[in-house]
Amino acid sequence: MVQALRKPLRHYTLRQLSEHANTFDWQNVYSDLRQQDKRLRTIEQKRQELSLKEDELNKWQYFDENPAILSTFNETIGLLGTVPNTELNHLKEEMRKLQHTYLEIIHQTSTTSYLLLLFLKEKSEEAHDILNEAGFQEYEYPYEDKPAQVLKQTKEQLQQLASEEKSIKTRLKTQKNNYENLGLVAEYLDGLLMRVNANKYLLQSNYTMELTGWIPAKQTEQLDQQIRQVAGKDYFLEFTEVKEEEYSQTPVLLKNHKLIKPFEGLVEMYSLPQYWELDPTPFMMPFYALAFGLMVADFGYGLLLFVASALAKYLLNFKPAMKQNINMFQICSVPTMMWGLIYGNIFGRQFSFQLLSTDSDITEILVMSMIFGFIQIMFGLGLKFYLLWQKESAKLKALLQAGAWMFFLISVAMIAAGMVLVPDTSLQTIGIVCLIASLVMIVIGGSLDGQTVIGKIGSGLYSIMNITNYLSDLISYTRLMALGVAGGSIGAAFNLILSYLPIPAKFTIGIVLFIGLHGLNIFLSHLSAYVHGIRLQYLEFFNKFYTGGGRVFKPFKSSEAYVQVISERKQEQEDK
Repeated sequence: MVQALRKPLRHYTLRQLSEHANTFDWQNVYSDLRQQDKRLRTIEQKRQELSLKEDELNKWQYFDENPAILSTFNETIGLLGTVPNTELNHLKEEMRKLQHTYLEIIHQTSTTSYLLLLFLKEKSEEAHDILNEAGFQEYEYPYEDKPAQVLKQTKEQLQQLASEEKSIKTRLKTQKNNYENLGLVAEYLDGLLMRVNANKYLLQSNYTMELTGWIPAKQTEQLDQQIRQVAGKDYFLEFTEVKEEEYSQTPVLLKNHKLIKPFEGLVEMYSLPQYWELDPTPFMMPFYALAFGLMVADFGYGLLLFVASALAKYLLNFKPAMKQNINMFQICSVPTMMWGLIYGNIFGRQFSFQLLSTDSDITEILVMSMIFGFIQIMFGLGLKFYLLWQKESAKLKALLQAGAWMFFLISVAMIAAGMVLVPDTSLQTIGIVCLIASLVMIVIGGSLDGQTVIGKIGSGLYSIMNITNYLSDLISYTRLMALGVAGGSIGAAFNLILSYLPIPAKFTIGIVLFIGLHGLNIFLSHLSAYVHGIRLQYLEFFNKFYTGGGRVFKPFKSSEAYVQVISERKQEQEDK
């Protein structure tokens, strides 16, 4: 797998793929591989059946007669079956009382006994009552030969299947060279299928055809040139701006700076913006990166993430989506190192200098986390205010919905500051007055969504309930403190454990333990930061201004799973 990642995708033009598909005898190769694959599946299914049969016969192999003989007795009834071990002694005693009976243990596991029972036909009713009471389950032997003989045949069949499977896999290894050739054919057929399916979007006559679609604005000139190369002057091409009534059907292609682009995947996981919406990626990126760093907050962990990301990009060749993910983690490693310096943490050890201590400054870190959340929530509401203000019909909503909640949060901050920071001033009183005014604005703003008088009153009063949502959003940001402190404490605990090792062990098994324990903590810390960072953006930030639901822009091209399809012009440039 690593070798495959180190090998970059080869470049082919459509013409080269077409020529390869027409010259390579892929139909016969594919047919042969499919037959071998089908046979391997059949072998696996047959092996499972025979394994169950073998397991069954292993329990009866020591019954050295053909069980069919039991049905030929005239005066005696013979049964094979199982009984729980907990009932075995009781069954023996009851059968002994019945007289003229025989009980033999053929096989026994930790829970079950496999038995041969013989008793007179005249005692059949009494014997069956005893067996039913003991939980006896009769076994119907389905084979013609003795269990040991059938078991031997079964094992021989399993060996034959294993030998055949090995032979097929050896043969498949000899066709390893065909893998790349089949990949080229698959790429060609994938593109061909896409072009065939696209025919349903064409309007065509005997001499002309018409096709409409979307293209990124920066590629319009390139498309014009490519069509001119094929059609000469006999074509008509028109580009038009997307109209407002077409917004819901227009696909979206995000475009951001190279430092922001790696975070587009987080937005795509949530939902792409609609064509008329703001792309939330550049607004989310700094908050996510800083929150990620806060939740790991170890200089050593961040440095390792940065180096590992850089080496992975340098040594391996990833597909664009995976490469962007690695870029995202590398960017997030920078604030991780920054917060590690602020907390004075490196691999669970503390520097002699630190601006904040995860041991003694828990309250300060908690307040800082909530201030961080306050800023991001206010920023989200500010974006909502901006978006509503752009619409002539929604300016009042901008003031009484987004603006009112911003006013409310500022009022709460003023009250908190007046109580804690400057208790001897009138700031708290001013905050209370502003809070009351903001609540009035919130009620009025909520009433704007109602259709009737009663509906407006209900909507206005119901909007007050959102106070709990905003307060819970603020509290959610305390996870920034909790995860950052927890990760540092776990790392410190690991170091404490290692410190108790004797000196010789510290430089032998201690090194292994250090790598293993801190490796586990690095993985858990980064995983937690990744997941909880996403949660904060999706639930506490996006719901303030972002709708989503946009259509993804899917370029008209093959999947490029095996090769990268390029234009002939680019191929000529590479050849030079």
